[in-house]
Amino acid sequence: MKILYNLVLALLTVIVMGSCAAPTYLTPNIQKGYLTNKGTFSVQNMDQQGKIEPQSLTVHYEGFDVKYKIADKFLISFEIRNNTNKSLIIDKSKCYVLYNGYSTDMFKDVRSSRSTTFNNVQDAINNVQTSDASVTMTIPPYSKWQLPLEESNVRNLHNLPPFIKELGTHPLQSYDNPEPVEFVIPYTFDYSLAKWNTSRNRVYVSNIEVTVESKSVTGTPSMQDFSSYSFGKIFTQSMTNKNEVDMINEQNIRKWKSHCHSVNASHVFWGTLFCWTIWGPIWAWYKNMCCKDEHKPYIYNSDGSMRVYDKNINYKADY
Repeated sequence: MKILYNLVLALLTVIVMGSCAAPTYLTPNIQKGYLTNKGTFSVQNMDQQGKIEPQSLTVHYEGFDVKYKIADKFLISFEIRNNTNKSLIIDKSKCYVLYNGYSTDMFKDVRSSRSTTFNNVQDAINNVQTSDASVTMTIPPYSKWQLPLEESNVRNLHNLPPFIKELGTHPLQSYDNPEPVEFVIPYTFDYSLAKWNTSRNRVYVSNIEVTVESKSVTGTPSMQDFSSYSFGKIFTQSMTNKNEVDMINEQNIRKWKSHCHSVNASHVFWGTLFCWTIWGPIWAWYKNMCCKDEHKPYIYNSDGSMRVYDKNINYKADY
């Protein structure tokens, strides 16, 4: 009976000495800041005959409008709306698209018999005429036509303006763009084809707004809407008050030290009380060491990084 009593007492001693609840530490609410570039596209009228509407990327001419469109992967195309009761004639063989000044025929197989696709407001008949001098197509009165991408040589932009780190709004000129896009479109309302004009418009990034966002941002540029795009860089600065983080670290260290003092006192008491069993002091010493290591607090930095507290290192030196 006495042996059983001693075994139960020893077991209770181990449980009491081994029980060590970790303190409840504070955690700072650290918000990371991400530097974001939001670029806005605009149009520059090169022929001095059009009136620009920057918000909609539209150029208004006498009798027709050219509206430029940008797809998700930065594929820039356009749509023409004929606002008159006369047919608008375009010379396909002399239409070009320029990327950073290098010209390419806008249409593929321009002298073949293929006709471009109409997107009409009114019923219309496709009309493509080929001669030795030109290949003309007509856009009927009060109708709209959009560039058929499968028949064109337009492509995605390969380069955008470089990432800007300085906060604020940064206006850009077309020559600040590594790859401005320019469309050259000869047109006429003259059915005799005697008098021609040329629409020349350049699409480029005209403005970049640099801000700090609290939410994570993608590092790959992507379109936000029909005229603007955005992309960001990795963490740049903390949006958390450094003094607040320091205060939380100090409180957690004080909690840990107070916890260690309590553990020391408990283990010394129980180890002394049950020193007649050799396992009492040994277990008390072992649990004392384990408890201090397992229950150490984390030291937080205002940039969101953290590490386990080491009393031999001045944690403020990492800031």
